[in-house]
Amino acid sequence: EKIAEVFPPGVINIIQGFGPEAGKPLASHSGVAKVAFTGETTTGQLIMQYASKNLNPVTMELGGKSPNIFFSSVMDEDDAFLDKAIEGAVLFAFNQGEVCTCPSRLLVQEEIYDAFMKRVVARTKAIVQANPYDSNTMVGAQASNDQYEKILSYIKIGKEEGAKVLTGGEACKLDGEFANGFYIQPTILEGHNKMRIFQEEIFGPVLSVTKFKDEAEALEIANDTLYGLGAGVWTRDAHQLYQIPRAIKAGRVWVNCYHAYPAHAPFGGYKKSGFGRENHLMMMNHYRQTKNMLISYDKNKLGFF
Repeated sequence: EKIAEVFPPGVINIIQGFGPEAGKPLASHSGVAKVAFTGETTTGQLIMQYASKNLNPVTMELGGKSPNIFFSSVMDEDDAFLDKAIEGAVLFAFNQGEVCTCPSRLLVQEEIYDAFMKRVVARTKAIVQANPYDSNTMVGAQASNDQYEKILSYIKIGKEEGAKVLTGGEACKLDGEFANGFYIQPTILEGHNKMRIFQEEIFGPVLSVTKFKDEAEALEIANDTLYGLGAGVWTRDAHQLYQIPRAIKAGRVWVNCYHAYPAHAPFGGYKKSGFGRENHLMMMNHYRQTKNMLISYDKNKLGFF
């Protein structure tokens, strides 16, 4: 209804349904010339198979396990920038963590680890979970019961792997009409990058945190993932804010910010986070064909035969 007067009838069509009844028939239909998919990586692999039936081009915006790296210089001063950096670490809980670029892996340089994490945990504990229609509420409910159960199972896995719960770790029980909502406490789990909670996309308000010694180890940990969608780098060092993002294998790297979404910025992933770009003008090339026309204005033959 909102776009009815903007686009002519038939330009945009919405088909609802699950994979077998909607996604698969659409991706494999002979009337579809281009497929763009946003979702989970294994589903994206299936969509590519379906689209291959007609050799249709595809672009994929898939999962992520984005590293958010904090170098020691962020704590050189107790100022507005440090306050911003702490918020940047807590942005794992933005939109209940249901964001493909969720900064779900927190990497903190070891010399500031204890002091920085004390501030991050305190800020996380201050998150308000309440009536989602209340403007003071910061984190709402998960999208579905399936997602709710999946997130709780990952928290359990993390504990079994030996991860230390720094805060959260349980379902969040609200009172009144929201008592049965799919609420989960924003959770921070301390461990190492080989754990499943560091390697697999949880898609919830769960943060896996570890420490690093130097730039080389930060990059090693950041790139030790199947994904490459987003990343964050926080530093007061001009060398680091330029060199480190260039070495991270991710399609979008935020520097001294996170979850800033300018409309024209290209967006897309490396590795199992997909391929192709959205938003930027370059995305138009995914929907166009290059035609080469060779026209002769000479009436005379080549003379070969």
